[in-house]
Amino acid sequence: MEWHQQFASQAAATGQPVHVPVPWGASGDGFVFFPDGQRRWGLHGASGVLIRHVDADGHETFFLAQRGDNVEGGRSQWAFPGGALEAGETPVQGALREFREEIEIDIEVEVLGHHAEHVHESWSYTTVVVQVTEQFSPPDDLHWENQASGWFTRQEIAELETYEAFSNALASLFAIIDDSAR
Repeated sequence: MEWHQQFASQAAATGQPVHVPVPWGASGDGFVFFPDGQRRWGLHGASGVLIRHVDADGHETFFLAQRGDNVEGGRSQWAFPGGALEAGETPVQGALREFREEIEIDIEVEVLGHHAEHVHESWSYTTVVVQVTEQFSPPDDLHWENQASGWFTRQEIAELETYEAFSNALASLFAIIDDSAR
């Protein structure tokens, strides 16, 4: 029996999520097993940040990171930086902290909105959509969770191999941006 099957079985039998913290990391690091068989990272949920920049000519780009080979899901696929929320952290705080940890750049942002994908009433992944006034340079050295990063247009994003959950949320995320521009 694989290590995670006992927790999946327990969640299915009780009808309640099972939280399994890891012995390293922050207060939110660990897996949650759900009665429907799904497993998610982040004991308190998770969040990520989609960063938008519009230059003086109105050219819009988005900052994305290519996931590393050591991450739980979406290896080598493009998405945005994100991860587990720590205890008491809001999705905005968590998304910006995860960005700083993974990309190692401090940025000033304007929050345009957010979109939450609920796996269970007790767990969600929230994508925070922000805008920056300056387009920062992608770092040369990346945190182990990412293998590349860069700025992309909507068209270029459509041509990338993206993480499925990211792809599924894109229409909602772009709607937040388009609605804020009105």
